[in-house]
Amino acid sequence: MNINEYLNKKVISKSWLPGFGVFEREVRRFFAVPAQTILAPVGSSIIYFALFGLSIGKMLSTGHNSILTHGYNYITFLIPGIMAMEIINAGIQNPMSSIMISKWTGTIVDMLMAPLTPFAMWFAFVCGAIIRSLIVGIAVYFSGSLCSGTFIFFNPIPLVAAIILATGIFGSLGIAAGAICKSWEQIGIILSFIIQPLVFFSGVFFSFNSFPEWIQFIRFLNPIFYIVCMFRYSMLGVSDTTPLISFGVSSIFLIISSVIAIQVLKSGFGLRS
Repeated sequence: MNINEYLNKKVISKSWLPGFGVFEREVRRFFAVPAQTILAPVGSSIIYFALFGLSIGKMLSTGHNSILTHGYNYITFLIPGIMAMEIINAGIQNPMSSIMISKWTGTIVDMLMAPLTPFAMWFAFVCGAIIRSLIVGIAVYFSGSLCSGTFIFFNPIPLVAAIILATGIFGSLGIAAGAICKSWEQIGIILSFIIQPLVFFSGVFFSFNSFPEWIQFIRFLNPIFYIVCMFRYSMLGVSDTTPLISFGVSSIFLIISSVIAIQVLKSGFGLRS
């Protein structure tokens, strides 16, 4: 090993120490505001469970309409979908808001001056988002179980894999959006006009097979559809597509979004301005 290779190796190894610092800061940040990170998603999920369960849940519990929920009680059917939705929101908002706050306060300079590689920075942000998503997922699971009156016995291995994939995809997109966006208004536009429509056209509230034929093509382009399928398969054993396709396509989306986020961090676009 020559001297250049040795120095490069030492720089790479040292980049993980400030990377861990970024991860610790992310975890401390969302633990400091539990009302926003935990109570808010739990409250919104309970509203969904109560509103849909009390209004249209009874109509879908019997008869041929039960095909829309794969034969499950409607609130039970909702639990994986609401979990996926809240985890996606937590995954994209955690790094996006953190980077935006750092840009507005000027503390982003400290991160850029640290011996931190783009990959280490991406990994730290995504890991912080995964911790938050796990907490949100557990909270939504218990709130949904209490509303439905029964606890789902899920398969933990594919469910944890689904959480990591979902958070990795949208955490990476959150990193890129936080770096590129110049105002909170632009962040709101992304959440309201891109993320929310994708959520509602993903099968969170009903099986996507209930949608008209002419709109079925949307699911093949919607990463949230495959995420919902992963969650529903992991928890209920049913899905609108096969597990191999949902996990495989989600892995491809993760690779693409990760490359985009790392390239944005590497270029410094929106961070050094």
